[in-house]
Amino acid sequence: MNQDDLLNSYDEEDDESTNVEYVEYTPSFFSTLLSTFWSTFKILTAIVLIAAFLIGGLGLGIITAWISTSKILTDEDLAITTGLTTFIHDIEGNIIETLTGSDNINREVVTSKQIPDILAHAIVAIEDERFYQHSGFDFIRIGGSVIKLLENKGDIAQGGSTITQQVYKNVTGRFEQTFERKIQEIYNAVLLEMKYDKKQIITMYANLINMGNGCYGFQSASKMYFNKTLDQLNLAEAAILAAIPNSPGIYDPYGKEENVRKLMYRREDVLDKMLELGYIDQKEYDDALAYEIVFAEKVDYVSSSVTSYFVDYVITEAIKLLSEQNSISELQAERIIYNNGLHIYTTLKPQVQNALDTIFTDPAYFAEYREDGSIINIDAIRYGEKPQGAMVIIDQYTGGIAGLYGGNGEKTGSRTYNRATGMQRQPGSTFKPIAVYGPALDLKLITAATVVDDAPCYLDPKNPDLIYPTNYDSTDYQGLTTIRNAIKASVNVIAAKVWSYYLGRDNSVEYLESVGIHRSEYIYDDSTVSAAIGGLAVGVSPLEMASAYSTFANRGIHMDAHSITKIANNSKETIFRWGNTYTVAYSEQSAAILTNIMEEVVKPTVTTYWINGTAYGAININQGNIAVAGKTGTTSDYLDKWFCGFTPYYTAAVWYGYDNKQAPVSLVNEEYGRALKLWNSVMNIVHENLAPKQFTMPSTGIVKRDICIYSGKLLSEFCTSDPRGPRTVVSEYFIEGTEPKEICDTHQEVVVCAYPGNKDEYGRFYLASDDCPSNYVWAMVRIVRPDGAYKKVNEGTFSVKVDGKVIWQFERVPYDAVHEVDMSIVCPLHHKHQEEEAVTPVADSSPITSEEPDNPDIPDN
Repeated sequence: MNQDDLLNSYDEEDDESTNVEYVEYTPSFFSTLLSTFWSTFKILTAIVLIAAFLIGGLGLGIITAWISTSKILTDEDLAITTGLTTFIHDIEGNIIETLTGSDNINREVVTSKQIPDILAHAIVAIEDERFYQHSGFDFIRIGGSVIKLLENKGDIAQGGSTITQQVYKNVTGRFEQTFERKIQEIYNAVLLEMKYDKKQIITMYANLINMGNGCYGFQSASKMYFNKTLDQLNLAEAAILAAIPNSPGIYDPYGKEENVRKLMYRREDVLDKMLELGYIDQKEYDDALAYEIVFAEKVDYVSSSVTSYFVDYVITEAIKLLSEQNSISELQAERIIYNNGLHIYTTLKPQVQNALDTIFTDPAYFAEYREDGSIINIDAIRYGEKPQGAMVIIDQYTGGIAGLYGGNGEKTGSRTYNRATGMQRQPGSTFKPIAVYGPALDLKLITAATVVDDAPCYLDPKNPDLIYPTNYDSTDYQGLTTIRNAIKASVNVIAAKVWSYYLGRDNSVEYLESVGIHRSEYIYDDSTVSAAIGGLAVGVSPLEMASAYSTFANRGIHMDAHSITKIANNSKETIFRWGNTYTVAYSEQSAAILTNIMEEVVKPTVTTYWINGTAYGAININQGNIAVAGKTGTTSDYLDKWFCGFTPYYTAAVWYGYDNKQAPVSLVNEEYGRALKLWNSVMNIVHENLAPKQFTMPSTGIVKRDICIYSGKLLSEFCTSDPRGPRTVVSEYFIEGTEPKEICDTHQEVVVCAYPGNKDEYGRFYLASDDCPSNYVWAMVRIVRPDGAYKKVNEGTFSVKVDGKVIWQFERVPYDAVHEVDMSIVCPLHHKHQEEEAVTPVADSSPITSEEPDNPDIPDN
């Protein structure tokens, strides 16, 4: 509450709620002089009376000294801006957390308009019945309190201080029982009465007074004890609240039976006094006395001992925002958040957060032992590690964080390590769409149908003689592969080649910046290609990955991720509002096509490219009625498992692994699918009441063509005669202008020599010569590689390691090599110009297969 609100929080309409009449007039010179004289007279009277009261022992000089050294309250002192409760709200306005600072003071400031008459009358009746007649102190009340004290044999029933004196006492925090303090209190009470009217003073009192159980002020007490705001109170409840300040410890609604009984007796005293003073009639008195008081269930409105992962991040973000906005230190901003009664409105969606809470606190998703009691991960137990997970869900259309969870199980501390927002882990293959494929597609350097050769390559400039990168198990290569299938099967080699030969570092960095990965100066380690497959100098968090992926879901527009929509001060005045900042990172067409490609990750194979999507069988939302697109990720030595994906409603990134505090702990086979299981379980709960929905293509700028999956070109008559089968045709989407114009020339009908055993070292038929026996000269459809037939750089089939480090590798032939023909060599067995002894027929090679196409071979540095 600002100063003006507190000190001037009423108008002429409010004056009807008290028995004090306020009349505006223009004072004459004489009336002004009279008013000044009267004010001065009241101060002198107070001094004289005080002096007379203590003349026997203290003397006027001592009293004057006490007065001269007293704290004179200013407007700033009386404007309550600290020690106030800060409230954090979800997207629907519900309070999800309260912050009360180190003193745990739960205080909500109200204006005079918010104090109902029945409460004001109850307060005056029991605390200061001549409040509207005295000028700050009341000798009759002081004498009465002494008499009451004697009558009740020490049980205090009525205090000696007026409401005005209590305001001074509570502002200064001086409660010691001394004559000096009492003299200063009386003197300053007179000064307050001269400066402020009665309504302002009772409002100050209503905001300051201790109401027990951490509540300061009547509003917070009303919410705690009755779960009502002040305007909802009835007479009986107002009397209860007015009864408490005299001794909050004794009159404790949540205390022992004796405490509650005493509170009820004092409530009766309040009602008796209200009836005596004419504030209520007999019927109101009887009804209030007969009303059954029911206290609300006790809720710790003061800061809970454990704040949620989401609230932790909200506090972190609020500190940063207030620090930058006001040019203050983060420590100062933190103090404001905990003490200044802010209202922080957030993006949290209750149903989303509830889904995360439910799954991440279920131990079944983080099991450490099998049903028979055996240990699942021996290394984890050896190093004292627990399996961990983290997940962030974003509303892609606003950038608002709908929910997050930062660890395994129930949270046990406030502002602890938050893996959802604070960790930096290698992202594995989940980095490919945002670092490689998305940028290259948007720049029209590739299409979904672009074919790249998945064959051994040497792209590590530090080790040019070693094969790098490799796919799963370092030997599995498929050969000619479209970008669509490369994403579906998570092929490292193709991502690396696109980054190296098509995209380049600078383009990659620019696009990463546009989707919220703001660390371009050290994302890449010496600009090597490792970043293309998720090998980063510094890792990323689930929040960053969810934010980046939300760009695809929002048709190429990146909305900056945030948890706060608005911050208001204790007077509900907005002091910060989120501006919905965004970047157009991709065209609508390129985002839609990449989304369509990433849908393949959760689907089975539909062509002769035999590998299923890496998340097939694990991700299925609303029985397939709600579309999902995304990408899996695995890092070297199985240290991390990721899934980043989105639906037409939400984008989410999940991570699973170990903290690796003492030593790296690799996941074992039984843990490989847990990231996918977490994502699927949470998102099914989130979407259970949402309507079926699929992704759609833009109405303009997109064309569709039937293409051959081994050339990326338009169909030829030979495409369906591929030796692997006829399912080589797909209907593919293209950004208008990038669709293929050429006919497939990868599939060609060639004449070969099929003489038994007459194949080259790769198992390929030779082109027939004029001298080949006619009965072995066959016409067949084979693959002709655009850049010439595959040839190994190094011989052999093994890799050599020293101390766990590869120092030499031997190439494994890509799967499709056996189906191609080398157009540069004719049959050496029957060619009359070739000596027969130089010919050594080689047995046919068998296809290479893989159980796990999502490659984990990614550097973790």
